[in-house]
Amino acid sequence: MPLNVNQVLDRYLIALEDVPVYNYPNGTRIGTINKGNATARVYSYVARPGGQLWFEFDYTIPGNAPGSYWVLDKEGRFRISQAPGNAAIDPSSLPSVDVFPSGGGKIKTYALYGIIGVLALLLLKK
Repeated sequence: MPLNVNQVLDRYLIALEDVPVYNYPNGTRIGTINKGNATARVYSYVARPGGQLWFEFDYTIPGNAPGSYWVLDKEGRFRISQAPGNAAIDPSSLPSVDVFPSGGGKIKTYALYGIIGVLALLLLKK
């Protein structure tokens, strides 16, 4: 049986399988939550015709406009985390959420070049 909305609002979920992530319900797939990873806090949902239940999670990148991502609830897809909602928990203690598409390597490449540049500057400065 899929999860009950009243049980999951303001809670964290743990993926029991690789879960596709969308920009909107029935929208464009933007990534995956890998099996065993935690989601952000469930803060909203949409019930669609045909019994579809979509959960919305906050995914705001600091310095950017607020954002969110959506997943379709299916039986056996999630379990509710033992971390209670509205608790003062350190988000870094939760497993990471991989919601970036595989094409997101450009960000990693630019970050690598930036690190190499900084190291070069530090070495040349000496």
